[in-house]
Amino acid sequence: MSDSDTNSAGMPRIAVDAMGGDYAPQEIVKGAVEGSRLHGVKVLLVGDPSEVEVELKKVDREGAWLEVVPSQGWVVEGEHPVLALRRMPKASVAVATAWVKTGQADAMVTMGSTGAAMASAKLGLGMMEGVDRPCLGGPFLGLAPHTAILDLGSNIDCRPHQLLSFAIMGCVFARKFFGIESPRVGLLSVGSEEGKGNRQVREAYELFKRSEIRFVGNVEGTDLLTDRAHVVVCDGFVGNILLKFAEALGDGISAHLNEKLQGKLAPSDIAELKEGVWELTNRSRRLSGPLFGVKGNVIVGHGSSRSGEVAGAVGMAKMCVEMDLANSMEAELAALKAKVAG
Repeated sequence: MSDSDTNSAGMPRIAVDAMGGDYAPQEIVKGAVEGSRLHGVKVLLVGDPSEVEVELKKVDREGAWLEVVPSQGWVVEGEHPVLALRRMPKASVAVATAWVKTGQADAMVTMGSTGAAMASAKLGLGMMEGVDRPCLGGPFLGLAPHTAILDLGSNIDCRPHQLLSFAIMGCVFARKFFGIESPRVGLLSVGSEEGKGNRQVREAYELFKRSEIRFVGNVEGTDLLTDRAHVVVCDGFVGNILLKFAEALGDGISAHLNEKLQGKLAPSDIAELKEGVWELTNRSRRLSGPLFGVKGNVIVGHGSSRSGEVAGAVGMAKMCVEMDLANSMEAELAALKAKVAG
């Protein structure tokens, strides 16, 4: 089934994994429809056709461009991603990835298992030369709107050269997304002085110093809100703790404000304050983030995303397509390798 195929010619085509996420397919379908309408893209809803069609009947599709792409099964959180994909080669995330691979979609979005998204993208799209593992990144704090952090949770243990590849890809993202021509790069550590940090950070520091990036040295947690660095690099263990802490902090402060301001402000004012706090601490949930290092535009969102976050992820996917983000990263990595070899 498709809507307004003739009018969608030339639009970015975003494949959305309709079966991935805690609230799939209801919230995913609703958010995908909203995302198509808001961002002017054609959405390819990949999932069980009968389930997707049931959800489509519940929403207003006016102004949206949609197509349902059949798949069989989906990977649930906790399953071994590679084994699950071998068992279900036509799972929703795998089919969405395949459509990007064949050029039938310009980007894909999933709110499902991060491991499955990484495995599917790595196996289905391939890795950029010089990158061992894909990583998640992007802006995650509204309080620091021009700072991207890589990695936000996809790689728990990283070698120093992998951190350098994260930095290079982060610089491309900062140039394209923030419009910063020469982004500053920092290594997240426990002290700003050279020599501080664990072995991984100390060895990465030397690599960063010798590279072509604009390296400003170590940055501490207190620097994350200061714009000292536009790209902050850490392994996924540290990055995911930061991400989850910021999300929990926003939820906690919102609950505290709700309790303390009851009877002192109008309910609408309290709701506005809570929403503002949430936006300042949960930017990654509103936008979702690209999966860096794979040969294609892949957006991975939070598993608990509701329709608004899904629509935001569709918007991020459109931006990545328009910025030609994946190809730009691949070209910069190749140029750096050639320079080092020369």
